[in-house]
Amino acid sequence: MKKNSSDSLFFLLLILLGITTALTAAGFFYSRNGGSVPSFAPGAARLCVVLDAGHGSPDGGAVGSGGTQEKDVNLAIVMKLREVFEGRGAKVILTREGDSGIYDADAETIREKKVSDMHNRLSIINGSGADLFISIHMNAFSDSSQSGLHVFYSGNHPEAEAVAEAIQTRISEITGAKTHAVKAASETLFLMKDPVPPSVLVECGFISNPEEERLLNDDEYRSKIAYAIADAVLDSGHGI
Repeated sequence: MKKNSSDSLFFLLLILLGITTALTAAGFFYSRNGGSVPSFAPGAARLCVVLDAGHGSPDGGAVGSGGTQEKDVNLAIVMKLREVFEGRGAKVILTREGDSGIYDADAETIREKKVSDMHNRLSIINGSGADLFISIHMNAFSDSSQSGLHVFYSGNHPEAEAVAEAIQTRISEITGAKTHAVKAASETLFLMKDPVPPSVLVECGFISNPEEERLLNDDEYRSKIAYAIADAVLDSGHGI
């Protein structure tokens, strides 16, 4: 009788160990030491994402032929994206919420403000403990016929490539925007050089293209971009 009780206890412990292991695996998002790459669960109650609206006064970024400043479009999309992510249970951290950059008070020249702003953004990103960092920008080129999306991922996180691909695909599906090859970000992009969390930079369109400038000023179009990005991260089966 005593032997049977010991056997039962042994098998019970094995079952409990199996359940614990399964629950741990199911709740595991990403191991920064080279673990597996599961997807974000719908609802993403534990997902934490940093959203970055590129530029900010006095740095307006690119300017469209109609006078649209990149910083304003970036912020509009980020604010909508925050709304969508939070509505689906994710925690969102913003690098900026207002018109201005986040430079230190003692920064005086435009260059000093830009440098301070970039370092402060990186501090937010790397200190956030986030699962993912997404930076929103617009593109510009001297040839105004150039159009479409450019999506980049942080080269120190190869697993972010799948997220970048999913984001570009979903935006294109929803908006009809032209796509370009997804690439690892150049090391000249300060925030994307060596960030702690996996990172994606989305160039949502060419503000130098009159038609895309018009679209990027349209609230409905910007909402489509925001929903597409959130859908790609939360629903497509790609995650960090």
